[in-house]
Amino acid sequence: MRKQRLERRLIEIREMLLRQHIGGVVLQHQKNVSWFIGGRSHVNTASEPACCVLIITPADCVLISNNIESERLIEEEMGLGNHRNLFTTEVWPWNEPHIKNSLIAKYTEQLDHYKVDGELEAELLQLRTRVDEADEPELMLLGRLAADAMEQTATLIRRGLSEFQIAAELAKQCLERELEPIVNLIAVDERIFTRRHPQPTTMLLDRYAMLVVCGRRNGLIASATRLVHFGPIPADILHRHEAATVIDTKLIHATKPGVSLEHMYSTIPNLYKEAGYPDEYKLHHQGGLTGYSTRERLAVEGERIVVAEGQVYAWNPSIAGAKSEDTIYVKNNSATVITSSNNFPEIEVSVEGKVWKRPAILQRA
Repeated sequence: MRKQRLERRLIEIREMLLRQHIGGVVLQHQKNVSWFIGGRSHVNTASEPACCVLIITPADCVLISNNIESERLIEEEMGLGNHRNLFTTEVWPWNEPHIKNSLIAKYTEQLDHYKVDGELEAELLQLRTRVDEADEPELMLLGRLAADAMEQTATLIRRGLSEFQIAAELAKQCLERELEPIVNLIAVDERIFTRRHPQPTTMLLDRYAMLVVCGRRNGLIASATRLVHFGPIPADILHRHEAATVIDTKLIHATKPGVSLEHMYSTIPNLYKEAGYPDEYKLHHQGGLTGYSTRERLAVEGERIVVAEGQVYAWNPSIAGAKSEDTIYVKNNSATVITSSNNFPEIEVSVEGKVWKRPAILQRA
């Protein structure tokens, strides 16, 4: 299957070269290389450049890597086994980095015209943000594993843990499921009301916790947020959570092919106004197109990206003290939530006659 995926990616890239009238492309960003190879192209998770370079032309595909990464990439990330003939492989010694540039020049200097991936971002965005039908099972597995990791963590944490300790449990649950928790945000009690991107601190959990994760598997990312409360949930928190959930559900319901992110953004102020919190949308972005970056494109004014079949989105409306977030897959003119499970309390939200089941706040003793 991995070989077939690489062959499909090669066809897609070469069709792009024809459209762009160029002789080759140099892929060097993690998001593009990970999409192409269907695996991890990093050593440092925070590094934007990949740990290798791919040069693709109408006739060849060249993998340039140092001697530390070469075999791992081919055997483990690409899973090519005996099918290495898909690539020309060039290896440079880790302690002679100048050779890397010489190897890149060796293949690019013979091309009439080539571009690096940053120059073709618009085209590559369209390619890497559409899930092939053959890759759907992997996407669904990613969503389920992310939900499982998040919701298992919600059942295990206890009062008195620090935000760092909760983040450690969430990371553990992700890694045990072969997910990289590249975003791991935790807020407890009053910090949920004051921080939209709550990097964990030493603050101790008393009653209320918010868990946020972006889990990455073979480069593809799923995002989710869950809330946990110990003891009776105050009415104000319930109201805020219900409002955020309704906004989220309406955005999910409206995510259909042909709708632009600019249009989606234009509806958001009114959704918050209808929910009774008219200014809250100004305090945090609302999400958008996801894929091989946590957010490939945000829904903002002027964003002309149009929703298409096979794309993945994550909306994350928030109201001080509450947030609703899941990852959805667009197919057959509608959206499916892929980070849902049967192991978390749910509330029902009806939009235009369709009933959506959405995560409630988990109440624990």
